[in-house]
Amino acid sequence: MNDEYNDWGRRGGSGDFGGLGNVGGSGGWGSSGNVGGSGGWGSSGNVGGSGGWGSSGNVGGSGGLGGSGNVGGSSNVGNPGDANRFNEAANAPNVSNGANRFNAPNVPNNVPNASRLTAEDRAALQKAAATYRSTFLIFAFLFLTGLAVAPSLAERIALGINRGAEQAKLEAAREFLAENPGAVGRARIPYVAKLAAPSVVGVKTNRFERTFFGGVANAEGQGSGVIVDADGFVITNFHVICENGRLVDGVELVLSDGRTVSNGITLIGFDEALDVAVLKIEEPNLTPIAWGDSDALEVGDAVVALGNPYGLAQTVTEGIVSAKERFVLNENGVATQEFLQTDAAINPGNSGGALVDERGELVGINTAIYGERYQGISFALPSARVREVYEEIARSYRATYGR
Repeated sequence: MNDEYNDWGRRGGSGDFGGLGNVGGSGGWGSSGNVGGSGGWGSSGNVGGSGGWGSSGNVGGSGGLGGSGNVGGSSNVGNPGDANRFNEAANAPNVSNGANRFNAPNVPNNVPNASRLTAEDRAALQKAAATYRSTFLIFAFLFLTGLAVAPSLAERIALGINRGAEQAKLEAAREFLAENPGAVGRARIPYVAKLAAPSVVGVKTNRFERTFFGGVANAEGQGSGVIVDADGFVITNFHVICENGRLVDGVELVLSDGRTVSNGITLIGFDEALDVAVLKIEEPNLTPIAWGDSDALEVGDAVVALGNPYGLAQTVTEGIVSAKERFVLNENGVATQEFLQTDAAINPGNSGGALVDERGELVGINTAIYGERYQGISFALPSARVREVYEEIARSYRATYGR
């Protein structure tokens, strides 16, 4: 037997707005009239001077925009004789009575001003601002933490619910089988399946291979396994984790309650000739299967196969023991493997899964079929032979690592 330790996981960022200046000069737009005169924008000057737009009529008169003068004077838009006048002959009304100013209203004296704050007031304001900033940062931190934790928390709650429901089914099945020992056949199978299912896991493997053009291809594989110890020991077939003489590059286990384990998986030993491998995972709340006695089986006894065919988790099929002591001979005619023959349907992906008797106890590890596809002939390693290898591997591991 060969022992190999291979750890896939742990081990192993001053100018006024307008003054005396003119808006425009003395140049004429059309005739002798000026576009703008000498009036200032905001003082007593006129918006427009005495010049006319086209003829002698003025665009605007002598009234001031901001002062006491008028908005427009007596000048006409066109000729003096034209009835269409921009303004009446009389001066236009004033913008307002008295001194017209475009000044902002006076600010009341009681409005707070930064220059009037005392040192104590400034200190209080700074303290309040610091408090608000701290409060905002705390709430932002709590909010972001909640966003990060919520999915994990929800997943843990869901797993807890699944695990609780699974354990409830297991206890109910155990109670039924104990109280109804005479129940046989299909009346027992649902309870047998519920009793054994929490101990069966799906196995997914990855193997990276170089392509012809220098790239990397990922070849995925499927298999099954059985939890045989609450400390995390899992039995599977060696050919599930070793293909063509080479160990796979990665392994992931899917537990019956929905947990996925991809880190901290250790290959603690194997027997290539028997086609048995033992893995170890570091997970709490595992349900180990009970060992049965394959030597006590009789041809015709009912059996149930559980596994992960084609990645279809927790698949259950039933059958009977068709034959015992089916041996595989090597090229020298020496028996290297012993099998139980059953008619329980198994397919690719069932390898490493559990074969249980009517009490839900492990009597075999499903390993092979006859031919390329299921034809009613399936083979399983007897639990008696598997247990011998497992206990030797586990004992050696515990003696080495103390666990």
